[in-house]
Amino acid sequence: MDTFSDILSFMAGLPSLIGLILAAAIIFLSADWRLALGALVVQYILVGMALSPFVQQEVVIVKILAGVLAAVILYLSTRLIPRTPEPEAAGGTRHFLRLHIDWSAGPLGLPLRFLAVLLVALGVLRLFQNYQPTLVPTDLALAACWMGGMGLLGLVLSGDPLRVAPAALTILAGFDLAYAGLDQNLAVAGFFGALTLLAALGFSYLILVPAFRTSQAGPDNRREPGE
Repeated sequence: MDTFSDILSFMAGLPSLIGLILAAAIIFLSADWRLALGALVVQYILVGMALSPFVQQEVVIVKILAGVLAAVILYLSTRLIPRTPEPEAAGGTRHFLRLHIDWSAGPLGLPLRFLAVLLVALGVLRLFQNYQPTLVPTDLALAACWMGGMGLLGLVLSGDPLRVAPAALTILAGFDLAYAGLDQNLAVAGFFGALTLLAALGFSYLILVPAFRTSQAGPDNRREPGE
């Protein structure tokens, strides 16, 4: 238990803040569901580490376990979808992380998503120029606003449930990160954990039902998850 406490103490602060910023950006930028879910797991672990100086270790463990279980639910749901080999890109369209690199790809293309990330970064920096850490510490508030912005962008620009799910869970994790600095009650942590699992189950239903309808309609209409 002492080793676990030492790891939490080392990762709290700037390392967890940088990790949360990178994880939320990866979830938004990547169209590969495996990478997005992996970043989601890392994000929940970092949320627990960032909260370790402010809450009890039991609360940290509850938050990490709830987030990891939510990602596992989404992963198992995705593995149940009937898949076919991914078709080749038409017209020589270039891809990176399964996102279109060309500007003509529209809102789902990688260049416009990078611009969106830059705009959110500028907005968050502008917001925190004169921030006074009264109720929520500065690092937690900064990470929560960043995660909320990335999650909202993901909700706006994503249409597939498998891409909307990590975005919505990122918003919930950001709100939980900010609220946990105000209330350290274990019951509140359990409520947020239950809410996270319920949201994951709801998105699991949205992921599976259209896929099984497509599989019943015929094998020619099947698609790769996350497209």
